[in-house]
Amino acid sequence: MWGSNRIGVFVEAIALRVGRFTRTIDRLITPERLRLYPRVFLAGSVLGVTLSSLGRIVDPSIQGPLMPDYLAHWTGGSLLLSGDSAHLYEPATQSAFQKEAIGTEVPLSWFVSPPIVAALYAPLSILPYSLSGLLWLVVSGALLVWCTLSLKTLAPRLMFRKHWVVILAVLGSPVVFELLGGGQDSAFILAVWLIGIRLLGSGHSFWAGAVLGLGFAKPQLVVLVPLVLLATRNYRAITGFVTVCALVLGISIGLVGLDGLYQWVSALSSPLYQEQVQHGQAWKMVGLPSFVQALLPQSWGTLIAPALTTAALPVGAAILLLRLYKVRKLGVDSKAIWIATLATTAAFSPHLATYDAILFIPVLVFLLERRPSPALRVSAVAAIGLLWIVPVLYLAAARLPWPLGVIDAPWSAIPLGYIWLESLRALTPRRRDVMTERPNPAAASEVQQQGNEGPAASVNARPGTGTRTDRPGSAGATT
Repeated sequence: MWGSNRIGVFVEAIALRVGRFTRTIDRLITPERLRLYPRVFLAGSVLGVTLSSLGRIVDPSIQGPLMPDYLAHWTGGSLLLSGDSAHLYEPATQSAFQKEAIGTEVPLSWFVSPPIVAALYAPLSILPYSLSGLLWLVVSGALLVWCTLSLKTLAPRLMFRKHWVVILAVLGSPVVFELLGGGQDSAFILAVWLIGIRLLGSGHSFWAGAVLGLGFAKPQLVVLVPLVLLATRNYRAITGFVTVCALVLGISIGLVGLDGLYQWVSALSSPLYQEQVQHGQAWKMVGLPSFVQALLPQSWGTLIAPALTTAALPVGAAILLLRLYKVRKLGVDSKAIWIATLATTAAFSPHLATYDAILFIPVLVFLLERRPSPALRVSAVAAIGLLWIVPVLYLAAARLPWPLGVIDAPWSAIPLGYIWLESLRALTPRRRDVMTERPNPAAASEVQQQGNEGPAASVNARPGTGTRTDRPGSAGATT
């Protein structure tokens, strides 16, 4: 009894110190800094991507090809157009093709996406690689801008009051820098989630499921969708999801046959994939499974990696479904359910690279609107800062033995994990959220009158209530 009391006192003291430290850091997150730093990072990102792209175009033998991740997709589309689909997933064939296309020896950018992804990139593969890459950079950038503007459906008040801060913070984040610089397609997955959540909230269930089924480009980032659709008994959405998945499977078989599908699955479980992707790019992974593996000695991490890869998402799914079961009678908002699903998918994905962490952006924006707190704001800033220094930590720990080498662990997984926990807490509706959702004609008229007086008059008005939400300590909630 005495020992348990001492432990309780110790834990309470730690919690008090952490809370005090968090509030101190939160006071540093001022509106001026929120306007300045995103602009600095955005300008640096644009300059960095431009200089890196020019250097790779001029001499790819030094830094590698332009947008190496896009090269893999372009290679897949080109091989499909050439009629060589039988060797679509052979590393030797892809390496020889890339050497000929780039004009020099470059590291292999291995195409291991589903076969239909090669078909989607086939039109862009008609163009020379450099021109095709620049075109994809424009398309991906435009898609990111659209996704950022679409965040207003998740956080209307935040986007109304601080839309430029949000836009600059998103576009100047390290995830966007990695996404554009590497030529990744994570912006497409982000758009799939945003459109799907919007359609589910508006009652267009079949089309919502169909759109979410388009996440085939990165199956590990939509794998929990059918489970949550079943748990919420949204059978029309399940029908849409299954229909699109069946269509994708049929097209894939038509493109490469059953042998091609087998080669794709075999590539994902091959030793080369483990070496080049799971281990070779481990320093870019930021999910909770990758964090656990990085803390272990290399020999232990190698042994436990298959278990983490297999069990991580099922564990996350079990936690999410249990939480949904507990709040099933509370009238949970559809957006809150799917934000929690998105956060769980990202946090527990065994292959969540830095650029894939862009999926946390709608989660964070939604929570800043619904559940603003010093801990949430500090977690957001900490995650962004830690993601920026990932390459620095990797280089610093390149030759260090364990346990010193753990400095390059994905420490951003800790604040991202906290954001995931907050998404689960957001499944319990608070009285303020319920009142916000209820229509109130009189309050709406008052808000409209405030809006006619100018933005400053309505900055603290809560839509649907006509009341004010300013309170001590909430100044930092305007992130």
